[in-house]
Amino acid sequence: MQSKSDFPERRQFERINTAMSVQYRGIRQANGSVISAISRDISTGGVRMLVNEFISVFTRLVLDIAVPSTTKPVRVVSKVAWVRKRPYGEQYEVGVEFVDMPDEDRRSIFDFVERPVLRQ
Repeated sequence: MQSKSDFPERRQFERINTAMSVQYRGIRQANGSVISAISRDISTGGVRMLVNEFISVFTRLVLDIAVPSTTKPVRVVSKVAWVRKRPYGEQYEVGVEFVDMPDEDRRSIFDFVERPVLRQ
């Protein structure tokens, strides 16, 4: 039987557990059709979120993340890296990789993740 330590860590970025409001839509959908989600953790390279619908791997999404240290949501173009159905109910955990965002928003996420004082 293999243990967790037998598998190498594939993540490139440190993650912090945090629940933040996330609004998302498909990259080709109109601005009016956004869906709400909650983050489970975030890093400078991506976010894991809890959603109420199945989203296919490789789907491109536009995310608006309510980072506590910012006055306006951070907007990120992202790609779904993995999807996992929760054992109970109809919810899914979705891991998304950040693909593109303005430098200011990238700095906001970096500051939140890398500076523990901002998280208190």
